[in-house]
Amino acid sequence: MIQIKYKALFDLEFLHSFYTSGKCPDIEMVPTAECTYTMQRFGLKFLPTDFGGKLFAKVKTVNNKDLINNPLPNGATFSFILKLKTSVFENFTELNLTKPRTNHYYFNNLVNNVSADGFPLLVANTTSKIVSDADLLPFISNSFSYTHSSTVATVNSELDFIDSGEQFSQSLDNYNNVFNFTYDLKTAKEGRIKFFVEGVEKAAAYVIAPIDNADAFGVVEIFYNDALPAAYQFQQADNAIETKSYKITFTNRATKWRYIVTKQFNQAITGISIGKTNGTPINFTAQPGAPAGQFVMASNNALPLKEAPVAGIKLRDQANKLIIANLPNPSFNLVKREGADTFSDILITI
Repeated sequence: MIQIKYKALFDLEFLHSFYTSGKCPDIEMVPTAECTYTMQRFGLKFLPTDFGGKLFAKVKTVNNKDLINNPLPNGATFSFILKLKTSVFENFTELNLTKPRTNHYYFNNLVNNVSADGFPLLVANTTSKIVSDADLLPFISNSFSYTHSSTVATVNSELDFIDSGEQFSQSLDNYNNVFNFTYDLKTAKEGRIKFFVEGVEKAAAYVIAPIDNADAFGVVEIFYNDALPAAYQFQQADNAIETKSYKITFTNRATKWRYIVTKQFNQAITGISIGKTNGTPINFTAQPGAPAGQFVMASNNALPLKEAPVAGIKLRDQANKLIIANLPNPSFNLVKREGADTFSDILITI
């Protein structure tokens, strides 16, 4: 009987401090068309998991080493579109709420950012080691445009695909001191680009197929490169496979919890207090400007949004009489930025 042995080149797992388990089930990895072709070419198999995905290769065991049957060439790339499974992910995750609409998250293994417990991370921030604005790139499809102003007669530009090495150039003559550069990308492969004017970098972006860009939260690209740091290198110089466990870590958002309490059924109530005294105390302060018949109470400090609800937040009247023993935690749909603070609103009727 012929036996075929597979071994994971790498697995990728999304982590999130919002969840009690620490693992994030909210992101789906979808291979791009080019990635699917590459996997077929080298006999690889991609397996989605509950918290990410794994890429397997056929191997044979020689002298206690698992050698890949079809060695990957230097520069081989595996690109995956990241899609969100829940619409409120960015509300309970500490991400930029005001980022440009065209900006999305881009991750790869061409970094050197190992976690405290020794796992190779795919995020840019080497201090926080979590997803941040440093992982954002504009995603573009079909064309790239840039307007440059100068009084010189001619300006030279260059568009570089920094991972594949492809380069394109364009020179324009002065027209009212404006140079409108446009590059047609309809037939270009997906990948990172940098744009230069007279050798000076002016813009960076990620070129993505329109069909992939429609609902992309981000992209992750895994490269085989013989210069990868050891912590990231899954195919060794002798073609032995050493599985790497890549991680992308998100953290939960902290917001000020704001209870908007409307007086409807008990007109005798003239004042309220809200607070949690058991366990870790949570204090709330009345907010000015509430309309008649309404009380607005906000937490003094930002509270982390978590999968496990906070119990024991109590609502009392002006005589300290208990009205509600366990106020609900905020919905993830109502997150708003006001000045320097981010609020989660909870509507209560008494």
